[in-house]
Amino acid sequence: MDGLFCGRAVRSYLRAFVFLAACAVSVVGCETQKGKLVDSSTPDRVGSHKAGSEVYDPAARAAVEGLLAQVAGEPIRPEEVGAVVGQIVEGDLTKRKVCFVGVENAGGEELGDIRESLAETIRTMISQSDQFEVIDSRMVAAGLRETGLRVDDLLLPDKRSRCAAALGEMDSPFDYLLFAKITTATTRDNADSQVKYALTLDLTNIHTGSSTRHTVELKKHYNKSVKAKLKDMI
Repeated sequence: MDGLFCGRAVRSYLRAFVFLAACAVSVVGCETQKGKLVDSSTPDRVGSHKAGSEVYDPAARAAVEGLLAQVAGEPIRPEEVGAVVGQIVEGDLTKRKVCFVGVENAGGEELGDIRESLAETIRTMISQSDQFEVIDSRMVAAGLRETGLRVDDLLLPDKRSRCAAALGEMDSPFDYLLFAKITTATTRDNADSQVKYALTLDLTNIHTGSSTRHTVELKKHYNKSVKAKLKDMI
C-alpha cells in the first residue's frame, strides 16, 4: 500500500514538474522576438504609441502628387519679351529639376529612421513624374558643404543663388528647391488622445522666387479606455 502511494506521489510530482517546465518554456518563447517576412502588399502595422509608415507613406504620396499637379503647367522662368521661357509643352521631354533638402521634424514625436524613409519616398515619387526629376541627395549635401550653408539659409534669395551656382558647377543645376516639414497637433481626452499629423511641402522656383505649398493631414487615435476602443470599432 505504501509502495502504491509512493508511486502515485512520484507520478504527481513528475506531472507537476513537466507542467512547470512547459510554462517556463512558454514564457521564454513569448519573450523571444521572432521575425516574419511578409509580402509588400501586406498592410502596414499601425503603431500603438506614435506614427509610422502607415501615416507617413500615404501622406508623402498624396503631398507630392498634389504639389506637382499645382506647378505642372506653370512656366519655369518669367516671361521675356512676350515669350515664356521654360514653359512645359506637349512633347517636350525636358524635365524640371528639383533640389530636395530633406525633412524637417517640427512635430512632437521622434522620427528616427522614419525621417530618411519618408525623404526617400518623396524622392521616388518625384522621380516617377513625367515632368520632374530630383537631384541626388549626396550632391545636395556636397553643395551645402561646399558653400557652408544650412538648409534654412536657402530661404534667402542670395543664399539660394550661391547653392544653385555651386550645384551648377557640379553638373547638377536645378529649377526648384523643395522643403518638407512635419507638424503634429495633439488633443487629449483623459487617458485617450488624438494626434493630427501634417506633412507640408514647399516648392520654391529659384528663377522667379515664387513658392507653392501643399499640405496633407492625417489623424490617428490612441485609445486606452474601453469606451474609446469600442467607439473606434463601430
